[in-house]
Amino acid sequence: MNNVIKEDMKIAILFILSLFPCFVGAQEKVKDTLFFSYDTQYIITFTEIPNHFYIKDGSGGNVGDFFFTGVQKIKNYKTKKREINLKEYIRSSKFYDENRRLKLRDYELADYLEDYVIFLVKTENGKKSYIQVEASFEIE
Repeated sequence: MNNVIKEDMKIAILFILSLFPCFVGAQEKVKDTLFFSYDTQYIITFTEIPNHFYIKDGSGGNVGDFFFTGVQKIKNYKTKKREINLKEYIRSSKFYDENRRLKLRDYELADYLEDYVIFLVKTENGKKSYIQVEASFEIE
């Protein structure tokens, strides 16, 4: 009788352990959130593609350019996180080198920022609006 119980316990344990990888794989990595101040002197938009937010340090379309793609606009977003200066963030990153001809490694920056939820924070008339964006890269 004890052997039957032990076999049933082994089967039950093996069954439970076989389900464990399914539970682990189903969990998504929680992304951290970055809030960048919307600096009109550093962020460039074009009327033809208003949903793309280019930065002045981008390398340009011929070799590949980093930009943000707008996802959605949010007017009332509650957060205690402070806004980061985008220009300072990029220029102090490992993807920017003042001594190179192409100062910004656009693709690597876009790849790195894919792991974050990103907001551009606009302040107009004392009110903040939030544009959720995704890091993007394209070669024209």
